Amino acid sequence: MKRCPYCKLNIGGNPEKCPVCQNALEGEGERDYWPKLTVNSKRVKAFQIVMFAVISVSIVALAMDFLFLKEEHPSFGPLVMAWMIVPGWLLENVIKKHYNLLKTMFVSLIAISVLCGLSEFYIHVAWNVPYFEITSGYIIPILCSLNMVANFVLSFVDKQFTDHSLIYMFMNILVGVVPWITLFFIAGKPPMTWSICLVINVLAFVALFIFRGRIVLNEFRKRFHL
Repeated sequence: MKRCPYCKLNIGGNPEKCPVCQNALEGEGERDYWPKLTVNSKRVKAFQIVMFAVISVSIVALAMDFLFLKEEHPSFGPLVMAWMIVPGWLLENVIKKHYNLLKTMFVSLIAISVLCGLSEFYIHVAWNVPYFEITSGYIIPILCSLNMVANFVLSFVDKQFTDHSLIYMFMNILVGVVPWITLFFIAGKPPMTWSICLVINVLAFVALFIFRGRIVLNEFRKRFHL
């Protein structure tokens, strides 16, 4: 057992420094109590590159916006920074592999939809561009449909997605169905993109109950404590 000459503490295992004062220990070490953790240097380097790229582009955009362009113009720096943060966060999760895939897909759907909506509104106000409702009419229903198809495929390919992440699939279904119902009562016939999204979500919902009915019910009981 090693001993710290300054703290007068006996330290088990085989550390090189005292955990209290960080000075070198004396004496013979013992077998380590737990295995040493290894760090994937390539993954760390990739994460550092992504973070540097996100921060660099954001700083350059803000500098161009507020420092170098002297004439009056609509600010685009905050918009660029917002669009860099979201992809950077997604890449960070993928590189670190500390993520729930279906949860990440659903959160990405919400984040990208919000960014697209805010960007379209900002461009309409700042640049005086007509508001075409591209986000609400096309981008959100298309993303929701693609996300639903991906969720559905993953739930059949790998059992863990169905067992532990089904709640995010149902949240995606709500995103696809509730807007169609709202548009139906407010504006009459919803756009074709939302109708296609509705059909895809309803078919996925029905297929889940037919092929994974017991797992679906167990997921509901677990999530809502029934």
